[in-house]
Amino acid sequence: EPKVVILLFASGKLVCTGAKKEEEVYRAVNKLHKTLEEEGIIYYE
Repeated sequence: EPKVVILLFASGKLVCTGAKKEEEVYRAVNKLHKTLEEEGIIYYE
């Protein structure tokens, strides 16, 4: 698992820090996206 910190703002923008490789950023953001969908925080109209 990438050890990164993600700050997610109400505007939808995010800041990701702590990744050593670009691939870790993609993995962390994809994991966050999946978790938010599972919790019903992200939904599509």
